[in-house]
Amino acid sequence: MYLKTVEMVGFKSFADKTTIEFDNGFTAIVGPNGSGKSNITEAIKWVLGEQSAKSLRGSKMSDVIFAGAEDRRKGQYAQVTLTFDNSDRALNFETDEVAVSRRYTAAGDSEYMINRRPCRLRDITELMMDTGIGRDSFSIISQGKVEQIFTQKPEDRRGIFEEAAGVMKYKSRKHEAERKLKHTEENLHRIYDILSELADRIEPLEEQKNAALRYKASKAELSDIEIALTAVQIETLNEQWQVAKNDILAYGEDIHNRRAALTKTQASLTDYKDKASQADASVNELHEQYVDLVKNAEQLQAKIQVHHQKVLFKENNQASQAENLDSLKAAVKDFKASIIQLKAQLGDMEKDIAEKTTNRDGLLSALEDLSDDSEAAVQVKRTEYITALQKQSSLQNDLSQLEKDIANEVASVEKKQSERTAKETTLAELKDQLAKAEADKVSMGQEIESLLNQYQMKDQEVKDKQDEAYQANQEMNQANQRLMQATARKESLEDLDRDHAGFYQGVKAALDLSDKIQGVHGAVAQLLRVPDTFTGAVETALAGAMQNIVTQNGQVASQLIGELKRQRAGRATFLPLDVIKGRSVNSNDLNKIQSMPGFIGVMVDLVDFDSQYQQIMANLMGNVIVADNLDNARAIAKALYSRYRIVTLESDVINAGGSMTGGATKRNNNAGLLSRKTDIDHLSQEIKTLTATVTNLQEEMHQASQVSEEMVKELETIKAQGDEARFSERTLTSQIDQLTGQIVDLTEALKTGESLQASASKTKAKQEKAKAKLEADLKVVDDQVNQLKNLIEDMNLSATDKAEKRAQLQGQLQAAETDLAVMQSQYTQVESQLAGQEAELAAKENQVSQVEAELKLMREAILSNSETSGTLEADYQAAVKAQKDCETQLKAVRKVRNEAQNKADALDQEVQEMNTHLQDLLEKQAKVEATASRYEVSIDNHLTHLREEYGLTFERARATSELTMSMESASLKVRQLKKEIEQIGPVNLAAIDEFEEVNQRFTFMQKQRDDVLAAKEKLYQTISEMDAEVAERFEQAFIAIRDAFEDIFPKLFGGGRASLKLTRPDNLLESGIDIEAQPPGKRLQHLSLLSGGEKALTAIALLFAILDVKTVPFSILDEVEAALDEANVARYGRFLREFAHKTQFIVITHRKGTMESANILYGVTMQDSGVSKLAAVRLEDFDEKLLE
Repeated sequence: MYLKTVEMVGFKSFADKTTIEFDNGFTAIVGPNGSGKSNITEAIKWVLGEQSAKSLRGSKMSDVIFAGAEDRRKGQYAQVTLTFDNSDRALNFETDEVAVSRRYTAAGDSEYMINRRPCRLRDITELMMDTGIGRDSFSIISQGKVEQIFTQKPEDRRGIFEEAAGVMKYKSRKHEAERKLKHTEENLHRIYDILSELADRIEPLEEQKNAALRYKASKAELSDIEIALTAVQIETLNEQWQVAKNDILAYGEDIHNRRAALTKTQASLTDYKDKASQADASVNELHEQYVDLVKNAEQLQAKIQVHHQKVLFKENNQASQAENLDSLKAAVKDFKASIIQLKAQLGDMEKDIAEKTTNRDGLLSALEDLSDDSEAAVQVKRTEYITALQKQSSLQNDLSQLEKDIANEVASVEKKQSERTAKETTLAELKDQLAKAEADKVSMGQEIESLLNQYQMKDQEVKDKQDEAYQANQEMNQANQRLMQATARKESLEDLDRDHAGFYQGVKAALDLSDKIQGVHGAVAQLLRVPDTFTGAVETALAGAMQNIVTQNGQVASQLIGELKRQRAGRATFLPLDVIKGRSVNSNDLNKIQSMPGFIGVMVDLVDFDSQYQQIMANLMGNVIVADNLDNARAIAKALYSRYRIVTLESDVINAGGSMTGGATKRNNNAGLLSRKTDIDHLSQEIKTLTATVTNLQEEMHQASQVSEEMVKELETIKAQGDEARFSERTLTSQIDQLTGQIVDLTEALKTGESLQASASKTKAKQEKAKAKLEADLKVVDDQVNQLKNLIEDMNLSATDKAEKRAQLQGQLQAAETDLAVMQSQYTQVESQLAGQEAELAAKENQVSQVEAELKLMREAILSNSETSGTLEADYQAAVKAQKDCETQLKAVRKVRNEAQNKADALDQEVQEMNTHLQDLLEKQAKVEATASRYEVSIDNHLTHLREEYGLTFERARATSELTMSMESASLKVRQLKKEIEQIGPVNLAAIDEFEEVNQRFTFMQKQRDDVLAAKEKLYQTISEMDAEVAERFEQAFIAIRDAFEDIFPKLFGGGRASLKLTRPDNLLESGIDIEAQPPGKRLQHLSLLSGGEKALTAIALLFAILDVKTVPFSILDEVEAALDEANVARYGRFLREFAHKTQFIVITHRKGTMESANILYGVTMQDSGVSKLAAVRLEDFDEKLLE
């Protein structure tokens, strides 16, 4: 066996797929530092199972993946495959080649393979065991491993000797045996625990079994007698119930006849009431028409007055606008005269400007004749200066005039705004007055409508009160009947509750003791309040548990049990509050089913009870799920793997484990137990409500007659108030129309003012914009004047004195230019003033047009209002006539209504008397029904007892059991048998089967104990055998390696001596190994005092000694000779060649002597940054530069 190839893909610096082929013999791998040579050693260790990233010169396992380079992307995985020649079957595989692979991805996934098939690391470790090959074996040695051999403790150093001795598989077997031994000990402890527990259970179970057998015999006799007795009792009660039912039917027939007569009389009463109601409806309808006609006439009269006032107001407003028009026309005339005057002034100023311009030009010409070149330059600047001054003056004049125009315009706007504000104030006041008048009118209208409604209502209330009295009498009779029935039913239920009817004998007795023993809270059925929807489901879920009794604590329960035994009163189940713990549905399971179809809830959450009973109710119903039907219940059970009990609203059940119960059942008493308290509460509330209803109805009948008399007086008062309110409404309507006309006229005037103000605002905005432009232009000119002035002064200072004549001419020229500039500025000012006057003229002319248009509209409106007044007068006369006709019809219809109402009153009295007789019969019938109900409850209790206690129907009980003695004797015998059963005490019927089961299990566990003890002894024997084998093989290997080491050391060192010693010769399983070395020419000394080269050569000697004793398929030596001198390197090379005939060597080296001894050389380079490449190199072509 030897290593044939190493194939690397993406491992560290070997980014590309790289395959190294090895032959038997000595292969050297060379290359510069950092080229990736040692990565080959690490790749081999990694495949063999190295788990430490630090041992692979990394911080984490993902560091073995190619990390990327400047032009290469990071790798996604690393994979290395070692292929071994297995033709000698050194490895336990039936193939000539065995490929071992390891793959690691960037995602952290790791995979091992043997011959491309996935496997475990343990499989690879076992495959290589005792071959001398492994990640920590002596066959793979680096410089760090050399140092480790000398620095580690003697006990740790024995590992390489054990591997050479071939004892690893024996140690592995020992460790496996020790693991099994520990597991066996644990099993044995568990078996002893179980045997102890079973031994404690067998004796009491045997006693319970015997008691259970006695109980079953007495219970069977009791069942036969009690079933027959109960059947006879049911028959007797049923006969009594039939008698009561016949009496109920007789009363029912009499009640039916009297109700028929009452119905006939009530029909006649209804007819007359309908006639009175129809006549009353006609009265109301005609009265409404009459009121509407009166109101219409009054409104027409008010409109006539308003139209007269509108015409008067518009005529006054027309005169005011005419005066305003005259004022505006006078203003237009004044503006036109002013504009003519300004235009004449501009003509005179144009002539003066022309003369002054001619004078200035002459002076300029004379001055130019006297100027030289420099003077000409100064003159140019002066001309520019004068021009700038003229422009400055002109802009200042324009700005001044514009500011005056703006001020005038602002004053005009403010005046208009003041006028507008005054008008708006007046308008607001008028609107407030109008709003108040309208509100008063609305209020008055509401008051009129309210009074009209009151009149109609009072008129209707007379009839309503009569109907109310009749209806109250009817309702009182019906309420009395229901009151008697409810009272009888409540008394019956209270009697049953006091007697604890429906409860088992023992439960009854325990509840009766609650007066003597404190801490009895009651039966579960008495403590629950269940909605009707869930009654069937709760009854099915609780069944007999409804009769369990809740006590304050276990001591109270013990007292009750003692009393029941003492009195021989029967048995009962108790639920102490301090003992019982609740159960629940797992929250994860609950979340899973909450959204499933048909899921309603957990039963304990669907019922009401006092919070102190939470644990009790949760114990009974906390793990019971309620569903709507069986199909959905099955789906829920499947989702929960049938872990919980599920009850449907139809009383079907799916039990935990999957069994199902369902079908049709007769009514049982448990439902009565469950709802009895609720029924009593409901009946108490119903009786209270009915009593109050009867009292209220009696009061209503008494008040109805008094109210009718008062209503006539109230009608007269309401009519007088209505007349007064209608007069006030007419006055307000006239005032509203007058104010509306004034508001309309004032609003139109405001609109005209808004137009004028908007025009003025636009003019002002234009002026402001022009002002801003003038100010900006003036600033530019001011800067220009200052610059030219300074420049001219500088030019004058540098020039020679000019002639006096030129100075004189300049003075004259300056004066002339100044006069011209002033005249031009004045012209611009007048021109601006003219533009302002023309704008004002245009605005005034616009106002004249608007006022003339308004006057025209006013004349048209006055003419239209005059025509409308005539039409309104004609409508008013027609409305007055219609009002009188309606009043005549109203009187006739009221007479018909009163006659029908009198007849209805007489029939109503007759109906009341018939109701009184009927009420007496209903009371008698209710009492008989209560008696029948007691019989029915008692029958249900007996039927329930048969079903709950014995699982029998009445028919089966009567057919299967026959009473062979009197009822008195049978009752006595039942009590005697129950006493016997009670004397037996609590019985565990399951103890019969449980005893057999526990006894069988006890025997089985005894056999298991014996088997485990035998296995334990066998494991101790195996461990002892493995220790003996390991000690023997280790001793043989140690002696052989020591002898070989003592022989090889002087050969490698050229003299000297060395030896190996056991630290504990008497304990070969744990003894450490010491190394003694004495190089030639030195004294025997401790290893730590040797030089680096001496240490390395000593370690190499030890390696060759081990290889001499234990041949390994291959050995990897990573620069172990780096510390040796050339002579020792040469000897090291010769030893490698000598041992290469039986061991394959793969040597990573920098040393020339080692390379020269190799059969094959592989060179590792890194031509691209970060990526290693491999090349085969022939020894004769080897370049010495590669050694550097």
